[in-house]
Amino acid sequence: MTTPDTNAPNQAETAPQARPGEASGFEHIDTWIFDLDNTLYPASCRLFDQVERLIGAYVARHLKVDAAEAYRLQKLYFREYGTTMNGLMLRHGVDPHDFLDFVHEIDLSPVLPSPALAAALAGLPGRKLIYTNGSVAHAERVMDRLGVREHFFDVFDIVAGNFVPKPQAPSYRALIERHGIEPRRAALFEDLPQNLEPAAAMGMVTVLVRTDSPWAQAGSDGDHIHHVTDDLAGWLAGMLERLPPR
Repeated sequence: MTTPDTNAPNQAETAPQARPGEASGFEHIDTWIFDLDNTLYPASCRLFDQVERLIGAYVARHLKVDAAEAYRLQKLYFREYGTTMNGLMLRHGVDPHDFLDFVHEIDLSPVLPSPALAAALAGLPGRKLIYTNGSVAHAERVMDRLGVREHFFDVFDIVAGNFVPKPQAPSYRALIERHGIEPRRAALFEDLPQNLEPAAAMGMVTVLVRTDSPWAQAGSDGDHIHHVTDDLAGWLAGMLERLPPR
């Protein structure tokens, strides 16, 4: 298995800033890694608003507290442990599978089929993976709504990462080891800038799928972000037009 290279070159050596859809920096990529929520589908679908409400409801029910205290703990554990679920696991012995099943029982009707995204994914040379802090079941439901499930080789979820979430480095190492990824030949697409930082340090090319979500603004102008887009499907299509044949 390939292990991360702690001596990875800096941004200027790996992938220079590029115009939307530019192929520069992608000619060598053979593993395309995509975050799920607010990346494969537009953040305007507001699915995470539903998840946030269900997380609060789960905290209130499990810890027997009111809504205000549940919200406080939800955010406290998120800040201290990376995810609310991790805080609940470590502080209260919550079953993570029960938590994931509960918070992903959401209405996916805002997610519409995306033939443009399916076509772009089909054109990418090499493996396509989903890398999510959510669950496989949630990822599969979203992929089915988008009509892109057939294009992905696998889903690496929070369970596969031993419940260590992005952006913690052990999660990325587990992904790399499980799938034999050479980081310098991989690209990661994410809506959260902080989740791209460990990937860039390992040598991956990074693409920020920009949203207007408040939690997605910090670090959005950092050197660890090599490419930026507001339209994943359109950006991929433009990049593929310029990518040399293999």
